[in-house]
Formats: sequence, structure tokens, C-alpha cells
Amino acid sequence: MLNLAQVQTFLAVVDEGGIQAAAQQLNCSQPAVSQQLKKLEEFFGVLLVVRNRSRAIPTRDGELFLPKARSLIAAAERARGVIVNRRLVIHASGNAGTFLAPKLIATFEREINRPEGAELIIGTNREAVDALLAGEADVILTEWNEDHPLIEWQKWRREKLVVIVSPDYPLATHRRVSPEALLDYPMIGGEPGTGTGRALASVLGADASKLKIARQLGSTTAVKEAVKANLGLSIVFAYTVTEEVKAGTLVALELEEADIFKTLFVGIAHESPGTSMARRFAAICTSFI
Repeated sequence: MLNLAQVQTFLAVVDEGGIQAAAQQLNCSQPAVSQQLKKLEEFFGVLLVVRNRSRAIPTRDGELFLPKARSLIAAAERARGVIVNRRLVIHASGNAGTFLAPKLIATFEREINRPEGAELIIGTNREAVDALLAGEADVILTEWNEDHPLIEWQKWRREKLVVIVSPDYPLATHRRVSPEALLDYPMIGGEPGTGTGRALASVLGADASKLKIARQLGSTTAVKEAVKANLGLSIVFAYTVTEEVKAGTLVALELEEADIFKTLFVGIAHESPGTSMARRFAAICTSFI
């Protein structure tokens, strides 16, 4: 099998005019250069370079191979460029994709100095995980993780959850509410499978089953509009209602003596190379404040 490293070594020896100069150009030892060149000659079964004390020059066979060698290296560089320069595909759950991913992508594109270097697809947590497993995503941002040998999970952020109500809802003047009080009001749910239910169960225990889930809506945006319409209360990430709370269209309540937090995760393929853009993006996520 033709080895591109051997081809590159052959070109370095010819272009630099000797083993020593080629070793310096390739940043390796002279024996390593000689060995690579010898293996290439064994592959072809001919001598490609004549070595003497003053200079290494290509033989007739070496001259015949020289343009092909340059074409092979150029083709390899073009192939690498196709992969390296493609967009990084990021699948994210609704909240992470809508409220957090854009800033991460902006930071990533500045670091790699390539505008439009990432593609964002927003869906459910389940869709994000399935996309990574199917090879359709390079990185996923989710609100939960699951054990899988092909996925490497990294904790990304720990975000606070708050209860939201409309300004004229019965609880709006309380500012803080007991976990038990939630059982008396209709609860508006968002995306199924986000893990909010598990977070509530950690606070309410067995009483979590008594929550009055009035509606299960598909997104935080829909949830916020339903709450504004006095259809019930809901529990969302604090960062998703910053603007509405500031504008006075929603009221954020904290739970008495029971702050709820949920961990967000970034997932990549377990075998992703250390130099991959996926790992580079994941590193940005875990360092992002």
C-alpha cells in the first residue's frame, strides 16, 4: 500500500537535495528519512534516489514518479481541506439551541477565523442524541445524558430553574413559593424528556406525581405565552425569561429553601480525535461563562 508519508519524504529528499536537509525540513531524524525512502523503494521495487556525499538526486524511475508524487500530496491536501473546512454540525435541545448556542458558535467561529463555520440544528434532546449516534452531528447540547459507549459526555453548565407566572396570577405577589404550593395550580409543561420532571421529583419527592400537568407544550416560547395568558404556571431555566421578567410580562418566583438546578451536557463521539473541531467546540462550551 502506498504511504503518503513515504511519498512526502521522497519529495523532501529531492527538493532539499539530501537526507540531512530533508530531515531538517520534515523535523525528524536522518535514519527516519532513510527508512521511509527505503520502504517506498521496496514498494516500487526500484531505486528512486541516488545518494552520494554531496547530493541526493532522483533516478530515471524517480523522475518518472516525481510528478505523480506531487499530484498525490496535492490531492491529499485538497481532500483534507474538504473535511477540515466543512461546517461543524451542532444539534441542540430547544433551550440550549435557542438561548445559549448562538454565543458559543460566535466564539467558536472567531477562534477558527471562519465565518459560518458551524451549522446549528435545534430539536429535542432525543433527536440530538440520535443524530450524534447516526453520524449526522459532530456535537450535541442537551439537558440530560445517557450511558452509551459511543458518546463522551462533558458537564457544561449548571443552570437554575425558576417558577414563572403572569403578573396578575395569584402567586405573582409572593416572589417566593413553597414546593407544596405548586400542587394547587395547573402546571404548563414544555419539551417532554428535558429532565425538569426529575429535578422537581428531587424536591417534591413522592408528591411530584400530584402535580397538575395541564398542558404539555413543545417549546419554552410556547410555555411562556401560555403562562402570560394565565393558563397556569411553569418551571423554566432562569436565563430563558430574563427579558420578560425585566419587561414585567412575567414574574419569576424562587422556591423556598429548595432552589432547583439542572445540569446541561455537551456530547461528542467518544473516538473524536484530540485535534477535531468537535473537541475544540466542546472545550469552548465547558469554559464558557
